[in-house]
Amino acid sequence: MILFAPDAAAAAEVAAMVRRTTLDQPGFALLRFPHPLGSRALRGAMIGLIDVLPVRFEVERLGRFDQQVSSKFHRDGAPPASLLVLGYEATTVRSRLLIADASRAAAAAVVPLPEFVARHNPMFPAGEAHYLRFVTEVPLPHGESYLVAINNSLLPGPDGTNPLGVLHKAVIDAPDPAARRIINSIGLTLPGTAAVTSAAEVERFVSRDDLD
Repeated sequence: MILFAPDAAAAAEVAAMVRRTTLDQPGFALLRFPHPLGSRALRGAMIGLIDVLPVRFEVERLGRFDQQVSSKFHRDGAPPASLLVLGYEATTVRSRLLIADASRAAAAAVVPLPEFVARHNPMFPAGEAHYLRFVTEVPLPHGESYLVAINNSLLPGPDGTNPLGVLHKAVIDAPDPAARRIINSIGLTLPGTAAVTSAAEVERFVSRDDLD
């Protein structure tokens, strides 16, 4: 867990943990805030973090949605080298976030990650079984806003150059139709690898009140 600060030191720590090129880092990071944040301030903090990361990324997509359905282990659709920054708004709905280190599982099997995921589709129980030894549960806070940064890449490795991705899934044990569980999502990619989101779209992401 990292205490959020929009400065170079905190950004370097996040980048080292998330944009890993070796398996001595987890491939994800949880960031908590020293004080409560509203929805727009949370989204502003997400952009602030991206702006100070030591490696330049471009915003490839933006999203804001209310999710109370459990998911399977997956990577969000994106270019092969990509990161996710997820901003979770304070909610009464309890959830769990599990990370499967797919890159570590593939390395243990001596199979390139894209081929490993193609062979062992984690959306099905037989495929998911190949990742279970490499699963970590993120210790999510309750009743406050927080950020999670995730390496969403799908590249072979480890070779010391490629970012090594993980898979993630959410578990909602008790959905609450009377409440909302809002997640703000930013997909990042390396410059020149995908269409770039405009500054106007980024500004609207921070200021909007509607959901996708």
